[in-house]
Amino acid sequence: MVLNYFHNNFSFQLSYFPRKKKIPLKVSFSNFISSKYYRSKSKWNIVNIISRSASFVLVIAVCSFFVVLSVFSGLKTFGDNYTKAFDPEIKITSNNNKFLLTNETNETKIKNIKGVSKYSKIIEEKVLVQNEENNGFANLHGVDSFYNSVVEIDSIISIGKWLSPGSENQEVVVSYNLADNLDLGLFNYGGGLSILVPSKKQKNNLFKKSFSSSFHMVSGLFNSSDVSDQKTLFTTLNSAQKLLGLNEKMFSAIAVKTTVNSNVVEVANQIKKVLGKEYTVKTRRELNETYYKMLNAESLILNFVLGLILIVAMFNTIGAVIILIIEKKKDIQTLYKIGANESQITKVFFKHGLYLSYSGGFIGLVLGCLIVFLQEQFNLILLSGTSIPYPVTFDFNNFLIVIGWLLVVGAGGSFVSSIALKKIKL
Repeated sequence: MVLNYFHNNFSFQLSYFPRKKKIPLKVSFSNFISSKYYRSKSKWNIVNIISRSASFVLVIAVCSFFVVLSVFSGLKTFGDNYTKAFDPEIKITSNNNKFLLTNETNETKIKNIKGVSKYSKIIEEKVLVQNEENNGFANLHGVDSFYNSVVEIDSIISIGKWLSPGSENQEVVVSYNLADNLDLGLFNYGGGLSILVPSKKQKNNLFKKSFSSSFHMVSGLFNSSDVSDQKTLFTTLNSAQKLLGLNEKMFSAIAVKTTVNSNVVEVANQIKKVLGKEYTVKTRRELNETYYKMLNAESLILNFVLGLILIVAMFNTIGAVIILIIEKKKDIQTLYKIGANESQITKVFFKHGLYLSYSGGFIGLVLGCLIVFLQEQFNLILLSGTSIPYPVTFDFNNFLIVIGWLLVVGAGGSFVSSIALKKIKL
């Protein structure tokens, strides 16, 4: 048959300058015809419009898909970094009392556990804060000199510095939100901060005498997007103990940092066995259990919704291929006459659908990568009301997810549209 001869022997002659030798390159019948249809302009202007719009919609859909996934990854990374700044890998608290009373034996037991690198002692308490006529409530964190090496608090300090080493330094590190509410500034600018707690000795006296207070200067400010942490301030452990009337061995919690490549869960279980049932031991993931569950749920929903958007976009491709089939009735009849079978003709329009899908998808993916790259490098968009750049992360997994969705949906859409060939009366 004519078509079989064409299919088996058709070749392009490509010449590579300056060589004169010609290299044959065989191209299949379906690839040749479908590529011609893709590159050529239709006699019907409506076909051109629909084909181009189908590709354009896919460009927007795939670009949006990748950008949204990258933003979600950025927010996840931002959240992870934020939890690392405030929450240790492992936190030990008392089951029975507000404060735990440590001893050298327990501390030695914690030190000797395999996988424990460092630990820090913490005091947590709600206090009244005051600067001249401005006042409010805050969460006081008294921390020792090891705290900033156990958690990554330094990473979120934007102005100033962390607490100076030494127990006698009357310094505090506060959030931007708290500093703004109290009109606080660094060191001598804007005055200092008075921290007040109910006095245990004078409960029935006047207001001023009913509170124990200490005066501190602000050494640093940190950014916080969490509402609860926007009212947080840090001071030295010794200052907090004096203010609250606690002895040197009383703390609210112990923060533990594990060694590199150690299993945090296993280390936490070992601490539980060593300390017994009197203590609660939680990992960072357990401390933020709701947050991580929410992230997983949102990730599933996000992929599902974006996938549906991509499927809807593929209907444009299906419509474009079907209209092309109607327009090319005469061409199809001619191909049948010269010996083409139904399978070969179906492949022509199947591959045409793939050309439309994957060309639009490829451009959209490149555009999405460019947008993410520009945001990562130049911080073009900032979070509302802050100087923090909108977090995005170029994650290769997101790249693979988009490619996977595009391959599946593109092939499915092309298959559906090519099958329509059987339903159209030629």
